[in-house]
Amino acid sequence: MQESSNPVLSDKAIKRLKATITGDEVMTVNGSLMKTGLLLALLIGVGAWSWTFTESNPDSAGILTLGASIGALVTAMIIIFTKPSAVLALIYTALQGVVIGAVSFLFNSDMQGIVLQAVSLTIAVTLSMLVLYTTGLVKVTEKLRSVIIIATVGVLFFYLITFLVSLFSPSFYDLVTTGSTGVVFAGIIVLIAALNLLLDFDFIDKGAEKELPKQFEWYAAFGLMVTLIWLYISILRLLAASRN
Repeated sequence: MQESSNPVLSDKAIKRLKATITGDEVMTVNGSLMKTGLLLALLIGVGAWSWTFTESNPDSAGILTLGASIGALVTAMIIIFTKPSAVLALIYTALQGVVIGAVSFLFNSDMQGIVLQAVSLTIAVTLSMLVLYTTGLVKVTEKLRSVIIIATVGVLFFYLITFLVSLFSPSFYDLVTTGSTGVVFAGIIVLIAALNLLLDFDFIDKGAEKELPKQFEWYAAFGLMVTLIWLYISILRLLAASRN
């Protein structure tokens, strides 16, 4: 399998998980997309509930988001280091739905209409990347893959540095998240997240071509959800920075 910048779909993770799976059924593109659709529906449903709950209980939003975020992270680690699991993929998505709903409500409370804009842009970007990939206008070559991987690692370091520096200098966080500087940084991150969709699509395509076990449909769907959630949050931050 080709290497992916998404840690969920990395070459090492795939090799380790493939060695633990038995069965004659193989992964298909349609099967992967259907499972992605199911996870997306769950994310939207739980997100809607979380929005309503946060609206009725605003004081609990912070605790709710923190608890669900930790739970989602732990679940993701379990999925990555064990076998692909439909149950765990559903649990991860539900927990992320709680986070997405609460965060979206808080953003929308400060900036009316921003969530609808973010959702619309996420859909538009995803469909655009899908068209670019399926039509062959953008081919996932080794060079492109390497660039995306390096850029994604760079974003991870950016997040880490921002967090560490902000502990000692809160003004630094405002510098990189608001104003023209914030818009530039947020725009770059959105672009990198969008490019990661190409690698996720390529993984599904190549996984079906190489006849990976059927369970990898859930794994691929889970990996694609990780990127979609990152893309949505990144677009939300870009819009917020633009308004500020």
